[in-house]
Amino acid sequence: MKKLYLTFFLSLFIFLVNISYGQNFVEDFDYPVGDSLGAHGWDWHSGTGTIFLVTAGNLTYTNYSDGVGNSTAILGGSGSREDSHKLFNAVDTMGTSYYVAFLVNVSTAAATGDYFLHFGTNPHTTNFRARVFVKSDGLGGFVFGLSKASTSTVSYTTASYVFGTTYLLVLKYSYQNITNNDDIISLYINPDPIQPEPGVADLTNTDIGTDIILGALDLRQGSNAYTIQIDGIRFNNSWAQLIPVELTSFAASVNGKNVDLSWVTATETNNSGFEVERKSANSNWQKISFINGNGTTTERQSYFYSDKNLNEGRYSYRLKQVDFNGTFEYSKAVEVEVVAPNKFELAQNYPNPFNPSTSIKFSLPQAGNVKLAVYNLLGQEVQTLLNGFKEAGVHTVSFEAKNLNSGIYLYKLEANGLTSVKKMTLIK
Repeated sequence: MKKLYLTFFLSLFIFLVNISYGQNFVEDFDYPVGDSLGAHGWDWHSGTGTIFLVTAGNLTYTNYSDGVGNSTAILGGSGSREDSHKLFNAVDTMGTSYYVAFLVNVSTAAATGDYFLHFGTNPHTTNFRARVFVKSDGLGGFVFGLSKASTSTVSYTTASYVFGTTYLLVLKYSYQNITNNDDIISLYINPDPIQPEPGVADLTNTDIGTDIILGALDLRQGSNAYTIQIDGIRFNNSWAQLIPVELTSFAASVNGKNVDLSWVTATETNNSGFEVERKSANSNWQKISFINGNGTTTERQSYFYSDKNLNEGRYSYRLKQVDFNGTFEYSKAVEVEVVAPNKFELAQNYPNPFNPSTSIKFSLPQAGNVKLAVYNLLGQEVQTLLNGFKEAGVHTVSFEAKNLNSGIYLYKLEANGLTSVKKMTLIK
């Protein structure tokens, strides 16, 4: 499920962070443009000329979670060119399949096919398996190809594809483990990632090349000319997990003695839900609630939880996102501070001007009966927002003005013998 792009809103401050949830391998090239991939976990293993660089812009595909970070260009051609790999934990389980999904946009391809991506081993060797090829079809388009090993015959698609178009590819490596040369390689082109795995792949290779234990993903710049932009790489042992849970925001704000948490997901896959955890200076992480997820969806989903009646102090919060199969991963923590106000204060509403709703925040140094009301410029009360007992602390009240006309209004706070009045502007 798992890649979360979190925007942490801490009070009025915004922090952007990236988090990977659960997948064995995720690469969105979310690094400064022009950086070498070697500075970000990719290791060189062949060639010394043209190196892999972070390229501006990203690729997107319907129902596939990306559109963040940047990308990289794979530039085949003559002369020495860098080949690079990224290691992951070696995996070999009988009957298990592993998948790597990635987005490609091919600009040029030569008449002679050449491969640009494949699996490797950990530690890394020259045993390259599951090679993905590209070549011109001679008719203004190109085809994809697949081989198991260097001695394998390359199988090419009968369908042709369009230069300058983004395609989703899923490369599958299926362990058989009956002999040492029976693993099966498959390639899916433009599958719907939120649907079950198709029954038939676009390309399959059952060549008897020697099997390997997967432990690396390799990018290759071959000797034949091609230009390929690649992005959104996901490696997992489950087709369903190729779409991560993608959070676009996670907000933490203090509201009196409460801390309000809210978060939004752009996509979810097999998401059972979120455990909300809290930690204070005097305690370890504790589960304080569980919020049900929405399973598998590419629709925007919003979540909210309020941690109530807290004592003064600093608190950290994090989410533990849990799949239906029990797989989980933590987000990074965000910290807030609950403090008692030392003065009576009515803040300016926000936003202002507004249409049709706005928020009004006020501070009480001590508990007491409180009235908060809205008046027109004639001094007539048009709406009572609050009239009752409130604890000491910072409080926020929402004002909905959909039944009022545009204009300037006054809002007045009365508590413990003190009064404060401010203006606000409604524009429809």
